[in-house]
Formats: sequence, structure tokens, C-alpha cells
Amino acid sequence: MIQAVRPGVAIIIAIASVGGAGCALRRPSTVSARMIEPQLVEPPKKEDSAASTTTIRLLDTQARGHIGRRVLHQQPNGELTEDPVWRWSSAPDRYLDTALRLELGSNPVYRLVDAAAPALAATLLVWDLESAGGETRLVAAVEFQFTGTDRVVHTQVVRGSEPVSGELPGNLAAAAGKLLRRLSTEGLARMVGER
Repeated sequence: MIQAVRPGVAIIIAIASVGGAGCALRRPSTVSARMIEPQLVEPPKKEDSAASTTTIRLLDTQARGHIGRRVLHQQPNGELTEDPVWRWSSAPDRYLDTALRLELGSNPVYRLVDAAAPALAATLLVWDLESAGGETRLVAAVEFQFTGTDRVVHTQVVRGSEPVSGELPGNLAAAAGKLLRRLSTEGLARMVGER
């Protein structure tokens, strides 16, 4: 009796295995994320001028709120939506930090130090794509806080935008690099001019 059951169990297991393999779930088709990195071009060293050098300590560079690695689109009604495919290869505030350090290192008017000196902090407030009138622009705003040796805090907000051509990624990497450099240059110039 036991020998008669064994072939029956083997047949049932074989049928269940074949049936299970036929019922396998298909893997959903997903679009893999693609990375964009701003093209930060290192500027040529500027010539020393008769102007005095401003010593600056870069305290912190950060982003406020929801700004992260996703590429954000601002719709005409103001709502922010995430791009389903494209992402920044790192958080945008890291790019701002790099752009600031490049500007501080290439301009003889500034000297970046780690010692006790007037301190600069930068916060990326806005970083998204905005579409208006059929044109897409990368829009950014940075808040610069300059704390002098007298502990007085001066705040400036610098805004800017760059056109982005075509479908993503288009020239988004080049536009992001230009925009970050321009915001860094303008923010530092305003901070030193206000002193």
C-alpha cells in the first residue's frame, strides 16, 4: 500500500511544480532612474587687484525643505511634482557648496579660512524647473547669511534662473552649473559690498 502512494505523490508534486512555474508573476516594467550632475566649470584665476582681501569662513551650506535629489517641476498652479525618471546625482546644496568654494578659491578678493573670521552660511531656498509660456527654466534662490566679527548678521537672498532647452535632460546640467556659479558670485559680491 505504501509503495502505491509514493508514485501518486510524485505525480502530484510534478504537476504542482509545472503549474507553479506557469503561474509566475511577471516583473513590472519600470523606467530606471537617470542621473544629472551640474557642469561646474572651474573659473580661471582672477588677477590680484589693489582691492583688499576679505577673509571668510564658510560655515554651512544646506537646503531648506523638500529640496533633495529628485528633479522638481513647478506647475503653473504652483504645485511641485517630482520627475519620474531624472534625479540629481547628489543633493543640490552639495553643488552650491562646491560652487561657493570654487568662487572663493578663484577670486583674490576672498580668502577662505578655517579660523575665527566673519562667517558665511548659504541656504538653497528654491531649486526647481518652472514652465511658463512654453519655456522651461531652472529657478533657484539662495539665502546668504554673513556674520561679522561683531556678531551682526546680514542676510541677502539672491534669485536667478536659466533656460533649459528641449526634453530632459536637454542642457539641464550646463544650465545648473551656470546658475549655481552666478548665484555664488552675486551672493558673495553682495555680502562683501554690504560690509
